[in-house]
Amino acid sequence: MMNHKTRILFVDDEPHVLEGLRRILRRYRDRWEMEFVSSGPEALALMEASPFNVIVTDMMLPGMDGAELLERVVERYPGTARIALSGHADEQASARALRVAHRYLAKPTDAQALEQAVAEACNAQKIVSDERVRALVGLCGSLPSAPDLYMQIMRAAESQTADAQQIGEIISQDMAMAAKLLQMVNSAFFGIARRVSSIERAVALLGIMRIKALVLQEHIFREYVPPADLTDVPIDSLWRHALAVAEMARMLSRAEGQTGDRPDQAFTAGLMHDIGWLVLAARQFDQLNRVLKIARQERRAVHEVEKEILGLTHADIGSYLLHLWGLPSRIVEAVELHHRPSDTSYDGVCALTVVHVADVLVCQTVPSLHGPDVDVWTQEVDTLYLDRIQLAHRLDAWRSDATAALCRVGEMAS
Repeated sequence: MMNHKTRILFVDDEPHVLEGLRRILRRYRDRWEMEFVSSGPEALALMEASPFNVIVTDMMLPGMDGAELLERVVERYPGTARIALSGHADEQASARALRVAHRYLAKPTDAQALEQAVAEACNAQKIVSDERVRALVGLCGSLPSAPDLYMQIMRAAESQTADAQQIGEIISQDMAMAAKLLQMVNSAFFGIARRVSSIERAVALLGIMRIKALVLQEHIFREYVPPADLTDVPIDSLWRHALAVAEMARMLSRAEGQTGDRPDQAFTAGLMHDIGWLVLAARQFDQLNRVLKIARQERRAVHEVEKEILGLTHADIGSYLLHLWGLPSRIVEAVELHHRPSDTSYDGVCALTVVHVADVLVCQTVPSLHGPDVDVWTQEVDTLYLDRIQLAHRLDAWRSDATAALCRVGEMAS
């Protein structure tokens, strides 16, 4: 019988650590096939003999350290999900690891946190079975992991004592990020009457969840810089479009009576919905130029041409990356299906619903956000999907709300 278990390789030079990993992960033996080795060369030998879905390695290995091991894994097995563990690795080794690890956990690692990280990586591998998508994301050394600043904000937000001052102090560690957030908060889109001059005030006005999403998006756009000759990919327009879709999705979520973290999930999904474009721009720019040329000449939607030419779309790539990062399933689903919402089995309002609608309405309402040839980006709302979830009657009201709200984005497009 064929073995369908997820294969996971653990690497640590301390025997008691490996034994501890065996013990705490024993309950996954029915689903995971696990190997435990004490060095980089041993790990590579096993990977050469048989592929692994996930590798989890300590950074402070003798001889070949964890960063070098992961660098070789990227070169030889880019589709393997990579998790780094570090206790006292020097800054240079840590920086190298951050460029090649999908997740980075500090030692001593809480057993539950490790189990969750491995489980999420396994789930991403299971859901995204296309090896081309996994390899394309895996080869991207420039954006391997959720940024440290984002993870700090995540940890603070999960605590019971987090407030705007604490989050503001974390963000202020990164001067460029702080400046960018103040620029965004003071843009016309957010409609804040008074000028905001402090990060603490920005957090208080927008809320921790939206600030967290903006930090993650800004990191992505900072790291993914396409080649200079990729003139057909309007990255600045893509950024403005993402922000407009995010805020519109949040507004629609609230208009449909969603409460709690649902509007913030919609906002995050809106920011992230096109990040796969940045991966393609960084790794497949020749092919992406070809896709854009065909889409423009034949006046077809870009995602349709992507599927035809590349065999995958920017939505496939973006959703896999977010799977690896462990973002909530509703956000990942919204990114994956924002061009084909009918593929969801859920029949209620969710992040996918409002991101899909917001994406179309923003394109149709404010074409100046997208630069020339806006028809390449535009699609129609999936009315069959809205009929199925009994919300087609809301489309005219949403369109009216979008027109009223998006008139404020002129400053962003200028």
